Amino acid sequence: MRAAVITSFGAADVLHEAEVDTPVPGPGQVLVEVRAAGVNPAELLARSGDFDLPAPAIIGFEFAGTVAALGDDVTGIEVGARVAGWPDSFAQGSYAEFTLSSNYTTIPDGVSFTDAAATVIAADNAARGLALLRPSPGGTIVVTGASGALGGAAVQFARLQGLTVIGISGRSSLEYVQSLGATAVEHGDDLADRVRAVAPGPIDAALDTAGKGLVSTLVDLRGGTGRVVTLADPAATAQGVTFSAGHPGNRDRRPVREAFEHIAAGRWRTRIARTFPLHRAGDAHRTLEAGHTGGKLLLVP
Repeated sequence: MRAAVITSFGAADVLHEAEVDTPVPGPGQVLVEVRAAGVNPAELLARSGDFDLPAPAIIGFEFAGTVAALGDDVTGIEVGARVAGWPDSFAQGSYAEFTLSSNYTTIPDGVSFTDAAATVIAADNAARGLALLRPSPGGTIVVTGASGALGGAAVQFARLQGLTVIGISGRSSLEYVQSLGATAVEHGDDLADRVRAVAPGPIDAALDTAGKGLVSTLVDLRGGTGRVVTLADPAATAQGVTFSAGHPGNRDRRPVREAFEHIAAGRWRTRIARTFPLHRAGDAHRTLEAGHTGGKLLLVP
């Protein structure tokens, strides 16, 4: 199969397309023909060497595709089914024509492979962040990075829960954040005061998905660290703020399936900025590193 392979870790140009052996599903695994793979900030870290992966490595932490083969003891799914989820190995990931997975959900009719691949990590992490916050019914929540895949998922889950959402984003994305059902506030000076000016009452909870030093503002808005969670800024633990990162031990396909059902029903939006072929995986990483992508980046084998 073709894959974007890393033989040494470093800048984006270490990603190169190569022919490698197609993996064989083991017990409990399915072999998935990848139709789309998300490009995520964690993959930039993995490519740079922060994850201490063995080389050669194929990264890529979420996928959408079709089941090509079943391993032993796999039940409830058939070859040809449309699925999305997480590869089982950080080093045998979704930047490839095929990947292996035991943690996936089916994709409903009416949901494209690209929309599905853009939603897996975002929906899972957003749902976990909201569960940690336990916002009061009918309360007001602030979400930073509200125009990104993760922030947009958090906004939409929160709105579906009946919460009032104030979404922080750059100027060019304010209209999009409004379209998700949030009150959009531009990132910048005097942010806390401008959020208070549009809030209908006290800020009940705050979720950081941006990781750009905004946690202090959220603590100010909450009057303390209670009900402040970051999904993007591990340094915030020094301020007493809860940081929660996605990892194999806390992945939950149930909110992913829920988001897919909302997409199929027309109640959920994804925003895809660009797709890249496998041989341009390095370009996809450089685009993400430059920031201001205007939506999700995907690889399409």
